Amino acid sequence: MITAPQPCTFHNLIGEHQLFLETKRVAMQFALSELPVLITGKVGTGKDHFAQAIHQGSSRNGEPLISINCSTHSEESLAYELFGSDGISGAFQKAARGTLLLNDIWNMPVSVQAKLLEALDSDGEKPRIICASVIPITEVAKNTFRQDLFYRLNILTLTLPVLTERKSDIPLLTQYFLSESGQPLLIEPSVFPLLKQHPFEGNVRELKNATDYMAAVSSGGIIHPYDVPPYIRDGLNEKTTKKKAKLLTLMEKAEFLFILETIKVLNEKGEPASRRIISERSKNSQTSLTPQQVRSRLDYLEKKEYVTKSRGRAGTKITLEGLNFLETLQKQMM
Repeated sequence: MITAPQPCTFHNLIGEHQLFLETKRVAMQFALSELPVLITGKVGTGKDHFAQAIHQGSSRNGEPLISINCSTHSEESLAYELFGSDGISGAFQKAARGTLLLNDIWNMPVSVQAKLLEALDSDGEKPRIICASVIPITEVAKNTFRQDLFYRLNILTLTLPVLTERKSDIPLLTQYFLSESGQPLLIEPSVFPLLKQHPFEGNVRELKNATDYMAAVSSGGIIHPYDVPPYIRDGLNEKTTKKKAKLLTLMEKAEFLFILETIKVLNEKGEPASRRIISERSKNSQTSLTPQQVRSRLDYLEKKEYVTKSRGRAGTKITLEGLNFLETLQKQMM
């Protein structure tokens, strides 16, 4: 049996940044009104989710919310979808007691705009209109959109913040997406600074994609920095890493290559990466190192922020900078 996804409510709109909380507060006030709502925001900021939450928070929540994308239909097809034909009801009639969500409203052909204006001016029950668009109101080419309809729709306006304006919400959102996936995964704290340095032009949607990726590739119940999508990891200054690597001798490169590869393997297995274990493993390789030698090499790697050392069972862990350095060494030693 296939079940429909649960509608989004204000409870599902996750964030603690003041800018987001204020946007959410205004949206909750809009839910109490019957006036049209115009939601603008860049791709992935959650326009559909806010529209659903406003509908669910309104007195119309027991009636349907019908969504129409104005940019995916031809002029004739859009008119049919909205208003029907030959006794067949369209979305405007079906949502008469509920809410009609018009996505990409500014792409609506002029002839359909006229029909929508006529329907809004008619007597009888009519849906509450929520419009959503990636194009800000200030950039709308008003000569291609009827101004009388524009001012009928542009009453309650809501602009959604981009993720870079509320970076402090990234850890909270990441944890939320993981909990929604049903996977009991922990995240190393060092993952979050890495995510925060990424521009996330796809906003919350892109962050969810990144979280899904990390959950899919992780092992041992913990998400490490090297589980972060490569396109995000590659955002670090690789040139600086390569420059540092070139200053090392061939022997030093071989030793650091072995140590970092060993730490990475142990981290992935959830096993401690201690000096003793690394030294013991080196005896079966071409790079034999005493515990004292391992310690001095680890001290160097820690200063370069390629590894972090912890007491007890946690042992040494490789950082994202360390992963980039390891990849550079692997290429140089081929």
